[in-house]
Amino acid sequence: MEYPTLNGFAPSWADISTSFSVSGGPILEMADYAGIKWKRSVEVGEQRGASGGIVLNTTVGSASQEASATLYRSGHRKLIRSLASVAPSRGNQKRISLVGFTIVILHTPPGESDIYTVEIRGCRLIGDDAQMQEGPDADKLEISLNPKQVVNIENGVEIVLL
Repeated sequence: MEYPTLNGFAPSWADISTSFSVSGGPILEMADYAGIKWKRSVEVGEQRGASGGIVLNTTVGSASQEASATLYRSGHRKLIRSLASVAPSRGNQKRISLVGFTIVILHTPPGESDIYTVEIRGCRLIGDDAQMQEGPDADKLEISLNPKQVVNIENGVEIVLL
């Protein structure tokens, strides 16, 4: 085998494949991004009653997800153009925050055959932030996303918090 499997390897940046699938538009195979972050949580309600402050029951709760990405200028431009190609118009303006898309992240550590899959579904681009400055680094933009669901896929089974 090319890579040892003892004491394992963790997936590195070079092992990741990412695509942005725009609703009604093209699938973008993205390599020109510096990072993608996602977070999910469940807010649980509590029932205390006349129990002296002891929690008697909890509700199922409400799930929330958030995500953001740091794109290089070329990746940002690809995404904006893709969203604009299917976005509704208002006069001469394309309203890109109304277009949904899914981000699919795949990675496999060296020496393994499993493919780790995360899908960030129903995203909308709700903000972007450029901080251009002097220096040798490539131009990057931070984008804020509003996903509907973050899903891990294990052996064809979708894993979600709620």
